[in-house]
Amino acid sequence: MVSVNKDLTIRNRIKRSWSMRQCARFLNVSIQYLTKFARENGDFPAGEYVGRERVFTLVDLMHIRALLAASAKRPYDYLAWRKPGDPLPVISFASQKGGTAKSLTAAHFAQYLSLNYGMRVGVMDADPQSTITLYFVGGEGLPQLPTEDTATLVDFAGLYMSEDGKPYTEHDADTLDSFFLKTSWPGLRILPAHGETSEGELQITRLIRDNPPEKAFYRYLRDSVERWRDHHQPKTVPNELVANGSVDPTKLSNALSETLDCIIIDYQPALTLFQLNNVVASTNLVIPQTMKGFDIATLSTFVTGLRGMINHILDHDRIEIGTGANMLLPTIVQRTNDQDLKQVANLLEHCPTEVLPVFYLRSDAIANASDVYQSVYEYEPDTRGKKKGIERFITNADAVNDAIVSRIWPGRERGYAETWINEFYEEDGEESA
Repeated sequence: MVSVNKDLTIRNRIKRSWSMRQCARFLNVSIQYLTKFARENGDFPAGEYVGRERVFTLVDLMHIRALLAASAKRPYDYLAWRKPGDPLPVISFASQKGGTAKSLTAAHFAQYLSLNYGMRVGVMDADPQSTITLYFVGGEGLPQLPTEDTATLVDFAGLYMSEDGKPYTEHDADTLDSFFLKTSWPGLRILPAHGETSEGELQITRLIRDNPPEKAFYRYLRDSVERWRDHHQPKTVPNELVANGSVDPTKLSNALSETLDCIIIDYQPALTLFQLNNVVASTNLVIPQTMKGFDIATLSTFVTGLRGMINHILDHDRIEIGTGANMLLPTIVQRTNDQDLKQVANLLEHCPTEVLPVFYLRSDAIANASDVYQSVYEYEPDTRGKKKGIERFITNADAVNDAIVSRIWPGRERGYAETWINEFYEEDGEESA
C-alpha cells in the first residue's frame, strides 16, 4: 500500500491549481486589484477554466509575481527574496521523538513560503527515513525516489574521504549547489535523503577516531553551507524580470536557481553527533512537540542534552549558534483533551517567548493527505466532507506558519496567526463558560 501511494503521488504531483481569489490571498492583494491587473496586462497567464472559474498553477503564480513586482514601488512585497548582503536563515525542525509531525510541519512551512512569498527555499533532509523527501518527489530534478547514487546531506557536508586521500571532502560551491535538486515548486529545491543518510553518524565517528582533529566534528555542515552561501549571493532584483511588458522566462528561471532565500533542515528524531552538525549550522530552531506527559519528558531530555552539547562547544570555540529566534511548536493538540490544553497553557505561562501561542490541532483531514505523501496545500479531497476538513486545516497551517514567519522575519506576517488566536481562545472561553 505504501509503495502504491508513493507511485500515485509521484505521477500526479503537482496537479493542484488555485482560483483568482486564492491567488490574490497568496499575493496579499485584493481580488478586485488582481482582476483589474489581469485585464490590463497582456502577459497575465491565461490559466484554465474549471466550470466558470479560472484557475492557475504554481508556475502561473510565480509568473504573476514577476509581473506585479515589475511595476511595484516595493517589488520585494511580491518576491520576498534576499538582497545582496542579507543573511541566510537556516531553519531547523528538530525533535528527539518521532510522531510529532516534524517532517510534515517542515514541509508545510517550506511550501507556505513558496506560495505566499515566492521565496526560493532549500530543503535538507537529515532523516534516513526520508519522510520530507517523499513530500517533494516527482519534480523535474527528482522524478523518482532517490537511489544510493543520489547525493545526500552526508555528501554535502563532505563526510566521505576525498579522492586525494584526505579524511573528508571540501566540495566547491558549484558542486554543493548541484546537490540541490529541483522540485515541482518553482524555486524550491531539495537535498533528499535515503537509507545511506544514516552513514553520517558513522563517518563522523570515523573522523574523530582515525584522524587528527583538523576540523571540529560539529563544523562540517556549517562550513559547507557557508562555502555555498558565499559563492551564491542573490543577484537578481525582483523588478528586473520583465522586458517590454512580458516576463523573460530565462531571467526568471535563472533567478529562481541562482541562490536560496532560506534553508530548512528536517532532523532525524535523535540527538547525535551528525544531528549536532545541523544545530551548529542553524540560525533558527523549531521544535514540534506533542503535549502528552511522556512526550514532554522526552522534550526535557532533548533540550537538556542539546544545551549541554552547545555549552561544551562554546567553552572551546568562539562560534555563534542559533542567533535567530528559537521556538517550541505544540502539535497534534486535541481540543477536547483538557490535559493537552493544560500542558500548552503551562508552557506558555513559564516560557511565553519560546512557545508559540498558535499550534497544530489534531486533524483526521491531514491524515488523509499524508497517506499519499501530500501536504495540505497540494491535497485535493474527493468528497465535500473531506474538503471542509482540509480547509479548516489550511487555516490552522496558515496560522502556524504565519506565527513562525513573525519570529524569523518580523513585519512580514500576514495576520493569520493573530486571527486564529482570537478565534480559538474566544471559542475556548465560550466552551469553558
